Amino acid sequence: MITWHTSQSDNTLVSELCYLSESDIRPATSNLAPRNWCDNPETLMYKLTTEAMFDTGGYGIVSTDSGPIAGSGYHVSTWHPDIWIQGSRSYTLPGIHSNYLQAELWHSQCDLASERGARVLMVPFNRYNIKLRDQGIKLNDPESYARSFCDKGVWYRAPGRRIQPVRAYPHSVTYQHTQQWIFYHVIDWNFYSEFLDICKNNHFGR
Repeated sequence: MITWHTSQSDNTLVSELCYLSESDIRPATSNLAPRNWCDNPETLMYKLTTEAMFDTGGYGIVSTDSGPIAGSGYHVSTWHPDIWIQGSRSYTLPGIHSNYLQAELWHSQCDLASERGARVLMVPFNRYNIKLRDQGIKLNDPESYARSFCDKGVWYRAPGRRIQPVRAYPHSVTYQHTQQWIFYHVIDWNFYSEFLDICKNNHFGR
């Protein structure tokens, strides 16, 4: 089950996920640090509550009866209302198959953002995560699956197994004052050329 959280929500589950991540040594956990988050603008709880970054979308938590096990957020970008950021502060607890859970979160984000007017979904990656970007592109490429098909604009690798085709932008961009590599999912192809111009001119709110 996915629950969606904003600055106005009861964010106990988000806080619990952050505390559960403390023993995880993977790089992504640095932005989940649950202690003294009020003094750290890069942490998930700060982004969620103080900065209200997810109020235009939401931060999704996947939970079981035992508590939260994964999370990921989406929100409108600060530089263009038609470009939305997907997969923000994504995290899955160690020992849990993350691809399925994150796919569930991302597909929900895609549907919800599309309903709210998103025309392109974009995911930025740090240098240490470029392999994850490339893996995500391959896993969501219809050409990777013999049984893939498209139904009403939605792609599936096989019946009941949804994928979200994405493309890599060939060069790095400066995003939030940091060199990043992106992939993106096009919802409205009429906006595609404008989006590429934005990438080319690097208008990412530097």
